[in-house]
Amino acid sequence: MAALLIKDLPPPLHASLRQRAERNHRSMAKEVLTILEQAVAAPCPPVPPLKPQKTFALPKPLSAAFVTRIIRAARDRRP
Repeated sequence: MAALLIKDLPPPLHASLRQRAERNHRSMAKEVLTILEQAVAAPCPPVPPLKPQKTFALPKPLSAAFVTRIIRAARDRRP
């Protein structure tokens, strides 16, 4: 069987797990396994559908002359 090591478990969480295991008359390992089994078996909540996003369109197609003019202006501004 596979093993799982949990590092940096906060002390309050460790104490809560210990108390829960004692209440349920289980070892801590068995309690954690039970919690994990319940979490994995629970159905996932449905994901709401995505809302369509607004798209924008340029008012008109860019002409080749306009693009060339912009590129040359940017190139000429370089130091």
